[in-house]
Amino acid sequence: MAFRNILLPLDVNDLANADRALQDARFLAEAAGATVHLLHVRLYLPLSYVDFLPSSFDQEEKESCMEQLRAWKASLGLPEDRVTITLRRGPVPAEVLDEAAQREADLIIIGSRQPSMSTRLLGSNASSIIRDAKISVLVTRRQDQRETA
Repeated sequence: MAFRNILLPLDVNDLANADRALQDARFLAEAAGATVHLLHVRLYLPLSYVDFLPSSFDQEEKESCMEQLRAWKASLGLPEDRVTITLRRGPVPAEVLDEAAQREADLIIIGSRQPSMSTRLLGSNASSIIRDAKISVLVTRRQDQRETA
């Protein structure tokens, strides 16, 4: 199966896992001529935190996230028209799956850490996406994580 639309959800606060996922997305996109859709999902902050943040926090965070997405887009080295960037806000698994449906993605690539006891008990965004996705999901780990797993 040749993939045409690859969704790549990335966490701007987890650069190490993003790097491996970007490498895999680049390889698959080049091989298949696919479009890569970069996505970052911003979380809602609890209302109790909002009182302690400067009024400019939301806009500054949004701009910082977009800057990182643009840098990742450039790092892929794919033609401009074959990479999109999207910033959303909400629960990560729901937003990723909704974006996948809207983009008609046929593959989701997720960079994920080696599971810990807490993620095994409580679940993780990656496991929720894998469980509920109606399309293929590739979970990729950093090289140093794969060697110790």
